[in-house]
Amino acid sequence: MRYRPFGNAGVAVSAISLRLEDQPRLKAGDWRKLVYAALENGINSFEFDGVSPALMEGAAEALATVERRLLFIGWRLRAQGDRALRAQVVHDMIDQALDRTGLGHLDIATLDDPDGADFPSETLEQLTALRGARLIRLLGVSGGGDKFDAYAASGLFDAMATPFNLASGWIERNRVRAAMGREMAVVGLDFWPRALREERRGFLPRPSLWRRRADPLADIGGYDFLHDTHGWTAQQICLAYALTEPSLATVQITAETPAELEALAAIAERDLPTGCSAQIEMARFSAQEAERNRRRA
Repeated sequence: MRYRPFGNAGVAVSAISLRLEDQPRLKAGDWRKLVYAALENGINSFEFDGVSPALMEGAAEALATVERRLLFIGWRLRAQGDRALRAQVVHDMIDQALDRTGLGHLDIATLDDPDGADFPSETLEQLTALRGARLIRLLGVSGGGDKFDAYAASGLFDAMATPFNLASGWIERNRVRAAMGREMAVVGLDFWPRALREERRGFLPRPSLWRRRADPLADIGGYDFLHDTHGWTAQQICLAYALTEPSLATVQITAETPAELEALAAIAERDLPTGCSAQIEMARFSAQEAERNRRRA
């Protein structure tokens, strides 16, 4: 595993971090084994994004085997149904998190998606107070819309979590670089885009024969190579690509089994296959051109 500085916080985190989200199929023992596997593979950065008893019990037991100062633990603060993220709700969430995990403090608490739900000013004041009390060390915000950008530029947050992957365009790339200019740590999300997970042959449909003859970009715009690279899966190539972005402090993954986690963690020590970088750039360029043509039509 490789490690990177987390903004200007003075700590180093594993280039790959593990998101712990509620998964009904996993029992406490399964979570314990998964977190153990992460630790054994050099992952020291975790984010809790769930509150199920099995997750809390299993993960807390595994994390307790490591000195607290060696871990970087985050907590995602989400609105639950019609329960807005008001100051008291946030206070209760943090209080319960620390009580159920026995962590003592959180390294970062991240507000989720301001474009989906407004946060009252007293909520931010409560988080600032919790940071002042050292129950939270850093504050983060997660998202990718206009309100998120305004929050990220406000100076109130130490870090942001935002999608970044091989299909990211100039908006996403500029967002990441702007954060670096503000000395914010950036957590990369969605390294394996949903479109690639759901569509076997990539983002773009194969062009018809007449279009291949007329369009010089027709043969360079597919993501087929993700499925045709020997010794690599599409998921692994996407992760390896995200790890090439030096502006990201860490790239967040999820996993259900130790074997799945180990296969992803190993990517931190592998270089992209020869030629993949060029294929990715050509595919993204072709996708952008196709989108421009659709808008003109």
